[in-house]
Amino acid sequence: MIYDGMDMTQINNGLEETSACGSAIAYDKGNGLVFVSYHSGIAKHYGETGGRICLTVFSPSQPHNVRHRKIEVLEGRSRGLLCNAIYVIGDKKVRIVFTDHSRPATAPQGSGDYTAVFYRDYDFSADTLSPRTEVFFRTDEGDERLNAATYCKYVTGKGYGIKSDWSPIVNKVSSYNGEFYTAVTLNYYDYSYAVLCKINDNILIPFAICPEKQNYEFRYFVNAEGIFGAFRSAPDDHGTNHAGYTVSKDNGKTWTTKIYEDGVQSRHDIIEYYGKPLFIYNYKSDKSTKNFPRMHNFRNALKFVYNGEVILDLFSKYGFVEHETISIRGDLYMAFSNCPQALSAENKSACEDGTMWTEDNIEVEQGKEVIQWMKLGYLLDNIEK
Repeated sequence: MIYDGMDMTQINNGLEETSACGSAIAYDKGNGLVFVSYHSGIAKHYGETGGRICLTVFSPSQPHNVRHRKIEVLEGRSRGLLCNAIYVIGDKKVRIVFTDHSRPATAPQGSGDYTAVFYRDYDFSADTLSPRTEVFFRTDEGDERLNAATYCKYVTGKGYGIKSDWSPIVNKVSSYNGEFYTAVTLNYYDYSYAVLCKINDNILIPFAICPEKQNYEFRYFVNAEGIFGAFRSAPDDHGTNHAGYTVSKDNGKTWTTKIYEDGVQSRHDIIEYYGKPLFIYNYKSDKSTKNFPRMHNFRNALKFVYNGEVILDLFSKYGFVEHETISIRGDLYMAFSNCPQALSAENKSACEDGTMWTEDNIEVEQGKEVIQWMKLGYLLDNIEK
């Protein structure tokens, strides 16, 4: 199924932002409001971004009518902020959790010990934003600043061998029985382990570690049957990743994992949909080789796997990058990055050394220019038939 241009609306502020990526969604059911946070680039800066965290607010039925807000801005820097988590904390109020991994110019690359994690609360009614509040990580020594050293000390103390200077990620937030859940991983291509946590205001309280080696995000939800998680596993021989789906029925003590196909080179997702797990991941698609912008690692296609069965296969020549999915009244909606204007090919600073991304000596698109909102609707018709 090809979804280019179908029921799709750009929701980032395209007048002021020439790139955008990394969407995260929260839904205020009582007021029918969607909050989508993302990273944006400053004018005339394309490709990878992380200097600003922005927010859009709208009704899911009127995505063209959007309120835009800046949440955080790193003055004079294009990189250094990382936001993967947003959740509703009250009437028309959301909490945006982010890592600030900006570092002194003299610090080495990575330098996770400079990192700190914060949240800011946005009140839609008053159009106000709270000051930064630092987020701490509960260890055996007490509540500590969340950085690479704290993370690695905790994980190695539980018997897992790891050492890294890269920044921690506070992942997508889910809820069950009135409690909020997230995971802490590392923002790096090398492996880390997902530390599953409950959220107590500004304290992350670990309760389990998933033993699978993985990188970047770990996403999960909890229900009466167990913990259902999604991750990217170690790189394959093509330099990309496998999609991993894992389940624990004993509160994180033991896990059963299934590895799906390779070619995963963007954020995966998992949500509870009508009581069952819906696992969503990118995969390498040959359809991106004909007459279309060449997408970095073929980030053109998505599979939706519901309770073990593929119920939707999407393709877009402009890409599905850093996507997130949510169920609203039983219909599925998705926010994601893509590049309908193909501006990223003009960016000569996408990489740290000032060059474009290339694969097989050919420049490729990053797919990180705009944030799109798309309604997928009700997807269980084929199963019910």
